[in-house]
Amino acid sequence: MRFPTVYLFSAILSLPVMAEPPTAADQAAPADSGPETAKKETKPMVKKISGDTYQIGKITFNKSTREIHLDTMTNIVDPGTPLEFLLCHSNGEKVHESLLVTEADPTHLNIALKLLNYKESQELFRQLKPDHTLEDHYPVVADTIRKAARFTVHLTWKAEGKEKTAPITQWLQHRITEKPMPATPWVYNGSYVWEGKFKAKLNGNILAIFPNESALANYPGADREDDTLWLPAERLPREGSKVTVILKPWDGKLSPQETKVK
Repeated sequence: MRFPTVYLFSAILSLPVMAEPPTAADQAAPADSGPETAKKETKPMVKKISGDTYQIGKITFNKSTREIHLDTMTNIVDPGTPLEFLLCHSNGEKVHESLLVTEADPTHLNIALKLLNYKESQELFRQLKPDHTLEDHYPVVADTIRKAARFTVHLTWKAEGKEKTAPITQWLQHRITEKPMPATPWVYNGSYVWEGKFKAKLNGNILAIFPNESALANYPGADREDDTLWLPAERLPREGSKVTVILKPWDGKLSPQETKVK
């Protein structure tokens, strides 16, 4: 059964809207985000591949398992380089700070997340006050939304002729302790629309480690405000290696929401 067309376009129309960007540095766009590209992608189509598996652009997803698959490549694998992103578009403005890159359209990934009923949570970002300064606390979000906003990130790749798998956290190493990132979900915040343009599409930001409201999803760890802590782990596949990223629904236990600014 196809996803109803009205459902698809309601997913597009439900993109969050902001009157202006959170930071001035957030306005750069990837090279392929011009008018012609935007014109071509005004009507993204979901195709049924088989059973409960569907495709939109370069992304496949399963209606039953709620898993999403997309092809990526290793980008920054030097263990001494701090990372701000797990994943960016290959033409994005933050490629120089991203572990992986992809040619998949962030808009298509956002639509897939919405069609699979992942919910946006703004719990990681303080809102703007009328005077355009930030609130001194984080917004309170219902636990049902917080849980529905979370997914885990897994990887598959080939090494020495064998397929290997790992959670993305095993590919990240703490700069001080040299330990892998603890098992954690990412929080889907959905990016936003600014002046009629979808920001994740414009700047190519997809999965962020260091907080970035224009990305589709962010790392929720208590240490997320430090952009020097997380490095590529030792002995990752060389730069340019093909890696499949798989997003899976998170089934863990929520920790209490921290609303105070530290």
